[in-house]
Amino acid sequence: MKIKSIFKIFQRGAKAAQRAKGKKGAEGFAWPPGIRIGIYGHSNSGKTVYFTVLNEDCKISKKLQISVTDNATAGEFLANYRGLWGVGTASGSGTVVDLRGEKKFPDPTTTEKLLLFNAILDRKKKVSVVAYDYGGKAVSISDRDTSAEKVADFMAGCDGILFFFDSKVMGAELECQAHAASFVNMLELLAPLKVRLPIPVALVVTKADVLEGFSGDDQVTLVPPEDEYVVSEDFESFLEKVLAFPKVAASPVWTGTVRNVLIKLKDFLRVVVGRTLDFQVFFISCTGQKPEKIGADIGRSLYAPPPKMQPVGVKEPFYWLLKSIIRNRRISTFRKITRFLGILSLIWIVLSSLPFLFHFLFLYPQPQKVESRIKAAYGGSLYSSSKDDRDKIIMAYKNYERSLTVKWFFEEYQQPASRIWNAYSRYDKQEAEKDLDKSIDIFAGMVADTTKWPAYNPGDGTVIPREEHKVLQATFENYHKGDETSILFVRSGRVLMYWTLFMTGVGNPTDTTVWQKIQMQVRTDRTLQATNLSPAEMRLGDALTAHKIVKVQEAVAAQAVTELDDLIKTINSKPSPDFRLDTAVTQLRELKSSLNPAADKANIGMIDKYLAAADVWNNARKYKYKIESVPGEGHLHVEVTSRGKDPTWAVHETMVPGHEYTISWASGDAIYIALDTLGQAEDWGDRASDKVRLAGKFSIFYMDGDIRFENIGKKVTITFTPGLWDQIPKLGK
Repeated sequence: MKIKSIFKIFQRGAKAAQRAKGKKGAEGFAWPPGIRIGIYGHSNSGKTVYFTVLNEDCKISKKLQISVTDNATAGEFLANYRGLWGVGTASGSGTVVDLRGEKKFPDPTTTEKLLLFNAILDRKKKVSVVAYDYGGKAVSISDRDTSAEKVADFMAGCDGILFFFDSKVMGAELECQAHAASFVNMLELLAPLKVRLPIPVALVVTKADVLEGFSGDDQVTLVPPEDEYVVSEDFESFLEKVLAFPKVAASPVWTGTVRNVLIKLKDFLRVVVGRTLDFQVFFISCTGQKPEKIGADIGRSLYAPPPKMQPVGVKEPFYWLLKSIIRNRRISTFRKITRFLGILSLIWIVLSSLPFLFHFLFLYPQPQKVESRIKAAYGGSLYSSSKDDRDKIIMAYKNYERSLTVKWFFEEYQQPASRIWNAYSRYDKQEAEKDLDKSIDIFAGMVADTTKWPAYNPGDGTVIPREEHKVLQATFENYHKGDETSILFVRSGRVLMYWTLFMTGVGNPTDTTVWQKIQMQVRTDRTLQATNLSPAEMRLGDALTAHKIVKVQEAVAAQAVTELDDLIKTINSKPSPDFRLDTAVTQLRELKSSLNPAADKANIGMIDKYLAAADVWNNARKYKYKIESVPGEGHLHVEVTSRGKDPTWAVHETMVPGHEYTISWASGDAIYIALDTLGQAEDWGDRASDKVRLAGKFSIFYMDGDIRFENIGKKVTITFTPGLWDQIPKLGK
């Protein structure tokens, strides 16, 4: 985590603390402490009526209760309540009674009002809430008043926002666009476009009682909790999936209404969906019935509340918003804790890593660099190195072993370092010569025992060395470095020459000239280098000259018998048909050419029998099969085509479970199987419910057993008589 990111954490924490303590906003406006809820709406969108009805509706609610905490808010709610419910008062001598008065909606808000109250969620979680009621002109694009900056400041510091949209302006396209543009401007104030929205946001469509198809509580919340993932997608996908929700699609009229609302507000929705999961759409009615039109005023119609107030969905937006805010605060607290722990962990990692960095980046490579540099000077071998150079290596490893970092933190590395410098201290050229002679004796023993020879592939004439052969060759090459006049260099050079000749002889078992050349080289070395040859070299020469061409042929035949035994086990272990009928056939033909016709008649006869049985599968033959099961009351159509051709479905034959049928198939043919389920129009396989194509050199084996039709999720079962696996040949002596 960068230092800049750490400062950002504390900056966000400071802003959250300011809201909690009620400090001044960015523009210098002072706001009371508590959860700040923004109701963003234009003139006549129903903000004032909403707060009044919400306060009244929550008096009998279990999941959301509201209690006013100041006289100004209580007086505002009471005055509006009297007008909406048509309640007046009259007092006499010591008696106060309610009277029926004129019902009317509150006058348009001209001055802003702070609304302070406590909210209790689910009878257990109590929070302080600050809301703000203002004139709709404050958020108008074309006719803004002086309170616009104050409203913007309040919204910018909100913990959650409800965007109110008056459904009565649906018919005014320009008005809808203006409202959407105002919404977008406010969202950009909260977070730049394409940045994740930091607070919960809800779109509240008010006066839903005037919308066609709106019938009550079931239609209040648009996106069910289990489908909230749709708000993380783009607008087009969001619209498509919303209209497919059961509660929306159940009524064509309501589907059209919802679509119309979302399309009207598409500019707003495009910048919300995909940026947060804390977004919801609500359709509410503060009256529950269409108000009665009683007249008109400049720029608007006048309405009176209906005879009976039956609010629909008023609590849901506020309850959802408070729950989302509380959840986000918990997540935010957890994130702060994890960030703090992350910083502590990072500091701990850095501190604890310093010894490791010093050890592995500087201390540990030092003796290895000294050793590698000296080895490079001697061609990668230290057998010809000087004592001074070996002492440098010894001192480098001793210094490493004695360093405090290794003693305190890497004690387990001391013992390997000690073993290395001790090995250099005990270095003796005579011991190296003895080690080389031991490797030469291993070479001689390998030459004398043909079972230890590298494998020979008669197909392409290549020699395939085993791991022990590679190790032995590397050992000789390691000695053949450094001082070219040293005994080790010269002796290893002679052995490598014999190694090359020997490998050439193994790769040319019928070429007698290679072995003759080996014998001539042995005689030449014993004549010219008689006093320089070690006993091990003499034994190697004896082993090399003991082999004649006949023994080479016998070795090849013996190797072929061994490989045949391994191949018998592989074939009879039931590998794939491609191996048993193709790969194994090729290998058997190669082994047959290496066998001794005089001594291996039984093996050659066994191979011939297998090859003949395997060749049968290359020709067209008829196979009998039985359809064991087909789902439902369906049936099958089967057609075999030669390679590269498509089926014609010219044979009008249906195949049903419990019956046997015959198929003509040759190696490389493709098999097409069509499944017709119950009710599918009969077209003899051409337009079936689903089809599968079985391809490959031995495709018929894929027809034996379960066959799955993935497109429709069905499977059928087919067996052959006799079984296909029982017809494949086996190898046996």
